[in-house]
Amino acid sequence: MAEARESTATQVTWACKGESERLWARDFILLIVIAALASTAITTQMGTLPLYVESLGGSTAESGAIVGVLGISALIFRFPTGVMIDKYGRRIMLLIGLGILVVDFTLLNVFRTLMILFCLRFLQGIGNGMQTTATSTIAADLIPPRRLQVGLGYFSLAQVVPSAIGPMIGLAVVERFGYDALFVVGVALTAISLLLSLLLNVASVRGSGDVCQYPAKATGTVGASGADGDAKQRGAGSLALLLRPSVVVPSAIMFVVFCAAAGVTAFIAQYAVELHIANVGTYFVVASLSTVVVRLVISPQLIRFPQPVIIAVSLVMVVVPFFLIAHANNLAVLLLAALLYGAGQANLQPMMNTLVLQGIEPGQRGRVTAFFSASGDVAYGGGAMLWGYVASLCGFRMMFMICGACAACGIVLYAWFVRMSARSATR
Repeated sequence: MAEARESTATQVTWACKGESERLWARDFILLIVIAALASTAITTQMGTLPLYVESLGGSTAESGAIVGVLGISALIFRFPTGVMIDKYGRRIMLLIGLGILVVDFTLLNVFRTLMILFCLRFLQGIGNGMQTTATSTIAADLIPPRRLQVGLGYFSLAQVVPSAIGPMIGLAVVERFGYDALFVVGVALTAISLLLSLLLNVASVRGSGDVCQYPAKATGTVGASGADGDAKQRGAGSLALLLRPSVVVPSAIMFVVFCAAAGVTAFIAQYAVELHIANVGTYFVVASLSTVVVRLVISPQLIRFPQPVIIAVSLVMVVVPFFLIAHANNLAVLLLAALLYGAGQANLQPMMNTLVLQGIEPGQRGRVTAFFSASGDVAYGGGAMLWGYVASLCGFRMMFMICGACAACGIVLYAWFVRMSARSATR
């Protein structure tokens, strides 16, 4: 009966939008562009910020703290953002988040001390948490239910590709024009995103806090009069919602993978300098191309195969690269690692996101998306802090080995999840 109610709720959500099952609608394309520009602005700092901190006289540990505080602030504000998205609507929170980012990048061009930089990175985490939660929730609203996994795969390119090419762009800008130009690029990208977000068609982006309401008989929570049921849904049930294994385990898997990846993203440039390897920026190019090709060409074909098999293979593909990097002596090994990681990540993230959203009602998407997204924010932020400290103790090679062990925990978590699900199905 519960499954029937969830299925009915999903059908009502899409019918409420009055759209066909066409995925590549105007607003979906516009949303991808908005998310990609904002994410690129953030990730241009991932490879360059440690070098910037070093130029200001900071240590490796301080670099990790400044890079990682973005994830800590996201942890604090991400879930309240999800609640506000469910209550007040998607676009208003998107506008606020992008506005914060524009102000933040502007101030980075003005203040040049380690303490102010730390504070501005904290503020940046708040704005980035708002915009990524809002855009991901809007995407879930816009994607036809029967194409959710494929649609999320396409949309997540707006966040995955910038994480690959952003550091490369940042390194190129700093090498040619300096750090001032880096922050000017951030202002420009976030300002364009803010302007484009004004063009989103609010009527087609519906949530419990927007125009559209859901019949009480269909969802069981939000009625046409709506307020009482919606308030109840956002109340005591929030903790139980987030503690569902289908929400917690996929989020935990992405946490350990992203935590490991934070070490590569933040410190591979310094590692390459230590090894006297030139053109390390091509690592991000290869990882980006691998992700794009797999997600656009191969991933849509993989729905024919058993999901557990694809997830297991993807997890192995994202674990192996860390050990390759730890033993790298030339650029070719680093590029092989980038190729494998990009291909594995291309399938893993949308599959985990789909597992999280399955069985979730429209009025719950903001909170669940916030929780899932926060796992990545905290992992990247906390990982950067952790790996900076680890590298200062035992060097980069050992650090990358430990990163690989961290990512391998995802395999253990998924094996436990599959076993638990099989036991539940036999009861």
